[in-house]
Amino acid sequence: MNLKKPINSLNITQFLSAFADSAIIIIIAFMMKESIGTNDDHNPYIFLVETFFLFAYVLFAPFVGTFADRNSKSKVLFTGNTVKVIGILLLIIGFSPALSYGVIGLGAAIYGPAKYGILKELTTGNKELLDANGKLEGFTILAIILGTVVGGIFASHSLFGKFFCLGVYSLSVLLALNIPVKEGNKQLNYKKEALQFFRDVKFSFQNPRLNFTLVGSGAFWMISVVIKNALFLWIPLNLGIKSGFPLSLIIGMTAIGIVIGSLLAKKYTSVEKFYRANLYGLIVAGLAIIFPLIYGHNLVAQVVVCLLLLGLGIFAGLFIIPLNATLQEEGSGTLGVGKTIAVQNFVDNSTMLFGTYSVYLLNARYGFSVTTSLVIFGFIYLLFILYLGNKSKKWNQTPLSLHSGL
Repeated sequence: MNLKKPINSLNITQFLSAFADSAIIIIIAFMMKESIGTNDDHNPYIFLVETFFLFAYVLFAPFVGTFADRNSKSKVLFTGNTVKVIGILLLIIGFSPALSYGVIGLGAAIYGPAKYGILKELTTGNKELLDANGKLEGFTILAIILGTVVGGIFASHSLFGKFFCLGVYSLSVLLALNIPVKEGNKQLNYKKEALQFFRDVKFSFQNPRLNFTLVGSGAFWMISVVIKNALFLWIPLNLGIKSGFPLSLIIGMTAIGIVIGSLLAKKYTSVEKFYRANLYGLIVAGLAIIFPLIYGHNLVAQVVVCLLLLGLGIFAGLFIIPLNATLQEEGSGTLGVGKTIAVQNFVDNSTMLFGTYSVYLLNARYGFSVTTSLVIFGFIYLLFILYLGNKSKKWNQTPLSLHSGL
């Protein structure tokens, strides 16, 4: 891969950053299990750690979009990854894992609007933008897969794992310097724009295309984080697999599927007919409801679950890619790409925060099994998709030339 091409540098930078994000949360999960000194498969601390990460996104959402639009996107990427380096250093020197991962979450919040916002600067036309989104999402999910697996390998060697992640974050910082600088809008005022942020959220939900993409994206990330966190508890109980490496491999099956779906999105989806993504969402909902019902401490059950998670991931990739591309295309002509993606991050992380904490409450406080919790959230996700299906009827019945923003 030619790293002199800016789009390739962006993909590798994103890969490294997402890889370390995924590896370190697995390392922290097993590190906390050891520190508690129990073999209990229910480890609620991981939910607290994840909550700090997500809360950073929600808390700083009014500011990071303006930062992305006010400065060059390459500078924003550099800054976000530098903050992540600070977070991993705090973890290494002994700070609370929850606090440290919260700082990494702040870095991710800064980084988020720029990694997608810069695609509009590096591409020409909707087809190329859709393709770039698919590749970036593919690199991201591939990083999540490998990061999850490597995190499982380092689960019993947490100190080495933390230094390894520090090196990966540092390399990502350096590669961000290879992305071209295009100055932002220096006239944007942080205080004014922060006050404007929630009006932007209101505007986004009043805009038909942004409403559709935000609801779909929020639902996607809600069910994704619920499945990812719940699988840490569900796999040992339902499949009998407790060791770090095999467990992380099964968790990674969904991510493998999303990579495949992301690559297929260019052929089977389009920005112009983004509203048809809800059909893929319906399949995701069905698989999300079915797979938790599988039980068996044997190879057959394990293979069936892997295939269901793989299929879920493929259709999830086909669902999310056209939504991301449509949001960027619509945002560039309305609020600005950076601010639009900041709204998206706010919505996505709010739904993820809701999902993470709700599963914890259902499982720890109200006594619901993790299987029941997963099925409940499968139906909650289905409600979101049915809402999108109702919205899509309008576009299916309307000539393309009359669509808002088309």
